[in-house]
Amino acid sequence: MSADWFFNLKKRACALGCALFLLSSSAWAVDDSLQTIHNPGGGEIVYGAVSGQSTLQGAMGFMLRQVHGHFGDKPQVGKFFHTKGSDSIATFFTLTAKNQGNKPMAGMVVVSLQGGQPTAAVIYDDAQRFATTANPMMKKLNEVWHPAPANSSKSAAGASQGSAPVAALHQTAFPDNSGSIGLPEGWKIAGAQQGTVQATGPNGEFLVIGMYVPVMDPNNPQQRQMIQMETQGGRMPLPGMYVAVPYGTDPFQTLKAVSAQLHAKQRQQPASIELIDTQKQANNCNLFNAHVDQHDGKGVMYTSIYMCIQPPFMPGTYAVTINQVSLPEPLLAKENPTLHAIFQSYRTNDAVINAETRQNIDNIHAIGERAKIQADASHAAWDIHQQAYQNQQDSQDRNNAAFSNYLLDQTVIQDSQRNERGTVYNQYADALVKADPSRYQYVPTQDFLKGIDY
Repeated sequence: MSADWFFNLKKRACALGCALFLLSSSAWAVDDSLQTIHNPGGGEIVYGAVSGQSTLQGAMGFMLRQVHGHFGDKPQVGKFFHTKGSDSIATFFTLTAKNQGNKPMAGMVVVSLQGGQPTAAVIYDDAQRFATTANPMMKKLNEVWHPAPANSSKSAAGASQGSAPVAALHQTAFPDNSGSIGLPEGWKIAGAQQGTVQATGPNGEFLVIGMYVPVMDPNNPQQRQMIQMETQGGRMPLPGMYVAVPYGTDPFQTLKAVSAQLHAKQRQQPASIELIDTQKQANNCNLFNAHVDQHDGKGVMYTSIYMCIQPPFMPGTYAVTINQVSLPEPLLAKENPTLHAIFQSYRTNDAVINAETRQNIDNIHAIGERAKIQADASHAAWDIHQQAYQNQQDSQDRNNAAFSNYLLDQTVIQDSQRNERGTVYNQYADALVKADPSRYQYVPTQDFLKGIDY
């Protein structure tokens, strides 16, 4: 696996899910009474009266069928929202534009009933861009389309538009200068590195953008062995941000498992997560709305989590990316516009991220080189140890042979003329050496040859 690929994937993690409150969707309708506006910043707006329909439900069904026909794919809709005291409904949806190169699209449909005549509006854009273009499109739509349910329905949906004002934001740089984010008064950055940021608000609000979590699949034999080694048989957590969850697990169960393991790394009690609803998004992403208690004294928070499951980048290893916002539920309607503006203000400094990525890669290489040096040193030390042991054993064997010869009244002698040697009785050896000392010599113990003398 290329380390460059690994870190570049992390750098792009936020692009997969910064639309926490603007659920991905896409729409268009072919009807002479509908008008289209091409938004200069991206996306399109369709609005006007819906002919041939007399109910909200009928008009909504008609609009969704038009979306299907325009893009060649059935829209995956989220929850339908009805604003109390008004005759309007709205929904968000996602789809793949099969007749436009299989592009993931995102948008929203709003239908209103005025004097018995349904009117409708649709905004849509590329799924990855919708989070930043939805607000300008809604603003433009409100200038030309006056039924006003669009605002109220988005407020009910927990999106960015509504009666609550957006707080003034102050663009704040990350400590490592890898990006910046606009924060209201009283908010602060709790941590930021390589484009990932965590921020907290004065009323217990919490958000994270760009969290990247590498995941090991314990169903893969190699990864299971690695997990056993890294955790010392389950006695300690996996290193860094690594967690272990089987690939293909239900997305919400994956989220809970990732959350529990990350808490365990900090020696914290797992968060209690009570799911409100799930809205499936494109690219194997899901938006989870839930009540979450982190057991940190703040109590239960309303939480939206946008999680994407990446395909495996090597056998048994994949990743999830997470964007999350939590706040006390009574503040939801009031703070949603500001929270969405915060997400829109998120910026990254690619030059810094690339430099940090390169440094991380160099660190990995350095760690690898140190590991190689340590391994080579360890092997050398082992070889020295083994050689010393062998020498010791060899010396012991020589001494054992000499002692055995002593007990058997034997001696090893060398025949220099014939370049031969042998073990003979002491009396015979003495006679040979005395008779011709230039030809026959005694062989000392340290010169014994293995396989010949012992």
